[in-house]
Amino acid sequence: ARISQERFDRRRILPPASSPSCSVRRIEKDSLRPVSHREISPPLELNTADSSALVRIRGIGPYYASKIIKYRQRLGGFYAVRQLKELKMNHFNVDSCAGVFTVDPSKIVKYRLDTMSFKAILRHPYLEYEDVQMIFNAKRKYDSLSFQLLEEKKVLPAYKLKKIKPYFQ
Repeated sequence: ARISQERFDRRRILPPASSPSCSVRRIEKDSLRPVSHREISPPLELNTADSSALVRIRGIGPYYASKIIKYRQRLGGFYAVRQLKELKMNHFNVDSCAGVFTVDPSKIVKYRLDTMSFKAILRHPYLEYEDVQMIFNAKRKYDSLSFQLLEEKKVLPAYKLKKIKPYFQ
């Protein structure tokens, strides 16, 4: 099948469709034009980004934007861009878009373990039911609870303590 000269010329100008680079959709007049992530300045801060900012990233639609924001709220904030991988977004490659995002760890909400209920601690995505049971057993045993106490008494395994450290005081 032959194509017209006009269609041939348009195809030569367009970049290849299989380009693996991440890009942002920027609205210009009435069309969406993909913009390379190298052109974005400043990068998108994950702990403050709203859904409209997230949707501009190619590969993130309203569903993924909502998923990212809900997960950020459950966590208390992101301390690293790689945490987006925990969301298992099949149609979005976090590694190729790492330069699009930044993370400001000072925006993480730090929770006080001694004032939280069992249910509230259990909502944190990094803690299982058994972990929270061990935390509350330590609270009963030592009459107080802090992250420092969890570390000193080795209430949880070291890898788990390292993972939750940014979120608890």
